[in-house]
Amino acid sequence: MKNIIGILLMTLVGCASKWQVVQKINVNMYHLQNPRTKEVKVIISRDELLEGQIINKHRLNVIAEIEK
Repeated sequence: MKNIIGILLMTLVGCASKWQVVQKINVNMYHLQNPRTKEVKVIISRDELLEGQIINKHRLNVIAEIEK
């Protein structure tokens, strides 16, 4: 029973943290937008991302983050 509750919670949390890569600004600097909330962030990451890609931000190696 605890496993089912854990899976449901992870699913709900995962849905809220999806971001779309809008633009590559510079080397390892990306403009992200949350499609659901329209929140915008600029991040510097060690990961190579593609424009249009949907990602979970908590799985990235984020070096710095700027919220707008």
